[in-house]
Amino acid sequence: MTLLADIGARTRCEECDRPLNAAGASSAQEYQKQPRPAPATPPPDGVIPLKVVGVAHGILFLAAGPEHQELLKKTAVEPATPLFVGGRRAGIVMRVDAARDEPRLVVQLDPRATFQNGPYQLRLRRPLQRSATKPYAVESVEQVPRGSTP
Repeated sequence: MTLLADIGARTRCEECDRPLNAAGASSAQEYQKQPRPAPATPPPDGVIPLKVVGVAHGILFLAAGPEHQELLKKTAVEPATPLFVGGRRAGIVMRVDAARDEPRLVVQLDPRATFQNGPYQLRLRRPLQRSATKPYAVESVEQVPRGSTP
């Protein structure tokens, strides 16, 4: 049991004492006022050359050269990013495995596609706003046609 003398007098909360016409900005207005980070622009060429470092059970592992590894670590993969071989969709990019010293791009091959060894390239773009945790996103991965340089 508690005595009223131990609690003290009851008072109104500060919000109840505020006049109704002194309402602040709505939460939507406050959200619009927050500064937005400026999206990073892709590198001038927007392309990272890749090489095949492994293929197993329908999974293709691609790696960038030492000069592009930091850029690959700063790249996000968004859902349904395609892998193109000969202009046809041959798989879907699943993720960038950046936990290794040599980051790898992990691609799920289409079961109907045949594996093509050779150089590949990754095209960069700005990420979608809802998934902008990294400065770049994968636009597509494609096999470099024979006879051209990545």
